[in-house]
Amino acid sequence: MNRQQQGYTLIELMISLLLGLMLVSGFGSLFSQTQKSAAIQRSLSYMMEDGRYILEVMGRELRRTNSLRSKMTTSGNAQIVFTSDANVLGSTMSFSPGDYIRGEYNATGFSTAYNINRFTLRYQLNNNTELAVTDPNSTNSACERSILLTAGEDPATQIHVVTLYFYVALDSSNIPTLYCKAKRQNFSDATASSNPISAAEPLISNVQKVFITYGIDTDADNAANYFVGETAINSFTSAQWQQVKAVKLSVVLQSDTDNLATTSVTYTVDGATGSPFTAADKRLYRVSSTTIAFRN
Repeated sequence: MNRQQQGYTLIELMISLLLGLMLVSGFGSLFSQTQKSAAIQRSLSYMMEDGRYILEVMGRELRRTNSLRSKMTTSGNAQIVFTSDANVLGSTMSFSPGDYIRGEYNATGFSTAYNINRFTLRYQLNNNTELAVTDPNSTNSACERSILLTAGEDPATQIHVVTLYFYVALDSSNIPTLYCKAKRQNFSDATASSNPISAAEPLISNVQKVFITYGIDTDADNAANYFVGETAINSFTSAQWQQVKAVKLSVVLQSDTDNLATTSVTYTVDGATGSPFTAADKRLYRVSSTTIAFRN
């Protein structure tokens, strides 16, 4: 009987090792691609939800713009409700009497990489449920939670004007974020508690750009005849701002993770000079847009 035993040769071992490495490499590549695909789908889902959220929040406020229950003060005199307001909420923008919206394109002191438009708006409260603390169906946004009505305040018998300021800036982690500031003015009570002013409230992160064009009503039928934006609005007069009856709003969101795309992404913003834009990184980008007509 031949009891001699023979093992694998060196060549056979090397071939086995090579095949094993190829198999491990293949599984590793598949795992990596699966992980990246999952990250892309997760980022796209987050960006879609964030886009819906921010359009809902900003759309709700924009639809209230210029809302008036009465153009007169409670004393019945001819003083208009939308009075002059210099440096609105620290924005350096100023309201003239009668103004209800103001905007700036690439404002001085703001990074043009993260800000195209910033704007302020105001409206009059109609009743005591709009900013009520106890309203179970409250539609208050995050930027209004510090200016809610206090006990005894009633917009049905008092004049309350809400002013909001939206802008994009880098947060403490260097992430471009959409912020909002707000204040409420009670014409019947000059105390600070009845005229609250909020600090800057972050609404949503990873906002690359906010772009707005303004619908101008030239025939006094309360409908926009055409839309203008960009540098044209920087020279608008008060009379022109008071002709604005609608806006087209576009918000560009970026993924929170870089290197999800193989090349720099190109995205389009309707009406923006320089569009389509090419990103400076390899993040994903999504544009959410809507057109909003003012209430009255």
